[in-house]
Amino acid sequence: MFQVSVAFLVLAWIAVSLRVYVRASVLRSFHWDDWLILLTLCVFTACCSCLIAIENIERSGAARTALANGLEAQVGLIDKIFGLIMGFMSLYILTTVVLKLALAIFFLRIIPENFSWQRKTIYISTGIYTTYGIVFTFIVVFQCGNPANFFIQEVRQACMSDNILQPLYYAAGGMNALTDWLFSLLPVTVIWSAAIPRSMKISAGCLLGLGSLASIASLIRLAYIPGIEASPTFLEHSVNIASWSIVEPGLGIIAASLATLRPLIR
Repeated sequence: MFQVSVAFLVLAWIAVSLRVYVRASVLRSFHWDDWLILLTLCVFTACCSCLIAIENIERSGAARTALANGLEAQVGLIDKIFGLIMGFMSLYILTTVVLKLALAIFFLRIIPENFSWQRKTIYISTGIYTTYGIVFTFIVVFQCGNPANFFIQEVRQACMSDNILQPLYYAAGGMNALTDWLFSLLPVTVIWSAAIPRSMKISAGCLLGLGSLASIASLIRLAYIPGIEASPTFLEHSVNIASWSIVEPGLGIIAASLATLRPLIR
């Protein structure tokens, strides 16, 4: 997972940097979706950093050191791992929320007003997912009450039951995948027939094509939701879903940025 996180971080930073250069320096036209992509990149970076930190703990032999240093060191290490896991999970959700907002603003900017049902669908789907994503982030962070007492509450079995959390994870994953596919397929109904500049059609077409890869990744991620478990063995039991949780938004950020780079090849 270290390699996956680093690879997508590097690619995402390169793609977004090029987008910022094109929009700010070449076109001198920086919009809200550009600011939101920058915010998405920052949250995505924090998300990847949590995963990298967890794997570094596993690789560094910190567990053996904690075992040698007694109970207090062991509890401190477990608390740190739990905190990073919660950070990773919540930051992944926030990354997808901000990315959806950026994509929605992009499409609303290029889809003409007379395509009303397409625009309404984007508004509604984005609003529903954003609301659920924010609420679900709070549920993930506070599922055991005070996050600082997460480990103690987990040991006491005072946290929310997996019977409650698993359906919520599936609902979040399902809405995320559905919104991804809506954003990939819905604009097809208007892009090629709309009276918009050819350059914008090409940008949108690239975004749709590349964005479909993120849509596929979101579906694959759904299959690994049963592996979600807030435990010190998070990497061992959740390798697949953690990796796809990086791949999916990473592809989305890269696709959304590459679609704006046409001025560089003129």
